[in-house]
Amino acid sequence: MKQIVLIIATVFLFFGCTQKQRVVDIQKKQEIPTTKQEQVKEEIAFDKLSEDEIVINEVKSIEDKDLDDVFKLAVVYPSKVVGKYANNTVNTITAYLLFKNEKFKVETFDTIDESMLSIENSVKQLKDAGYEKVIALFTNEGYKKLASFSFDSDVKIYFPLINKQTVSIIKDNFLFGGISYKKQIDLLQSLSNGKNIMYYQKNYLGNKLKTIYENSVQNIITIKNVESRNNDYRRLVNDNRLDKAAVMLNTSIIKTSIILSQIRAFEKEPEVVLSTQLNFNPLLISLTQAEDRTSFVLANSIDATNEKLEDILDSLGADIVYDWVNYSSLVGVNRLFDENKSGLIKTKFEENRVLYEPKLYKSTAHGFQKIK
Repeated sequence: MKQIVLIIATVFLFFGCTQKQRVVDIQKKQEIPTTKQEQVKEEIAFDKLSEDEIVINEVKSIEDKDLDDVFKLAVVYPSKVVGKYANNTVNTITAYLLFKNEKFKVETFDTIDESMLSIENSVKQLKDAGYEKVIALFTNEGYKKLASFSFDSDVKIYFPLINKQTVSIIKDNFLFGGISYKKQIDLLQSLSNGKNIMYYQKNYLGNKLKTIYENSVQNIITIKNVESRNNDYRRLVNDNRLDKAAVMLNTSIIKTSIILSQIRAFEKEPEVVLSTQLNFNPLLISLTQAEDRTSFVLANSIDATNEKLEDILDSLGADIVYDWVNYSSLVGVNRLFDENKSGLIKTKFEENRVLYEPKLYKSTAHGFQKIK
């Protein structure tokens, strides 16, 4: 299943950039009837127009030569697996290309799932359409299947969700944008006093973080599993071993906020409470009190970027300040577009992978502040 989703891209492609005010005016005039009665009224009004008042815009055919100097990009994704990321990724790509003020065409290919047959069909469609720049939103499971196909050397495929160190099949035309949770955990552990406790949840990411933690951290006192529901937080938190310990929270934002509040409620005093990118989100600030976060430190791998670009991204609902998948997609499309010749993105590539440099942050009353 494929779609050319960026109607706005088509406008830019054939008519060039328009003034922002004019776009707003057009949007205000195009009122779509919401009821059948309103639609009938419009049809009656239309019938009353004279022939001189009816204007039919000329439809022009699109020829192949019109697309010769256009940046063409395909986005392929399994909607049943990464549906929540796909729309944001497309919005991020759109905002970036609008910022670049260049002609572009973006086409999406939905494999639905990560089965071999579905991926094979999309690969065929990509090749038939002649795309040489591709962003593939697959997990490691889908990556294994996609990597079994051969591609021309001119084809570049960027994987926003895949960290190069987690896959065994590497190809020269594959680019990897997944963040390194291991680098984040290693950086966070520099604040540990050697008395380590971890909370995690039994899901895909939780299990992944648990494995990294167990393989990277020494002197682990205990690892506590936080259930998705019906937790006994007294049992989980009312533990004297938390006092003066380095507590790692590899839990969702909701669970993390509850644990932070319960630690204070049961008057436990950890030396430091740590967390990865998983909880670098302003929602955590609104769900907790400042007193809950006095010893809370997070790792973040997202770099700041151009303010004008951020404004365009924000207008399309693409958050690159806190959402690392959106940021990874931004880094990827920038690489595929001009290999970052403009220096727009601070994050570098090394050996076909994004070289994220995590930094430590503490919380404030309204957000997060980098620890210098």
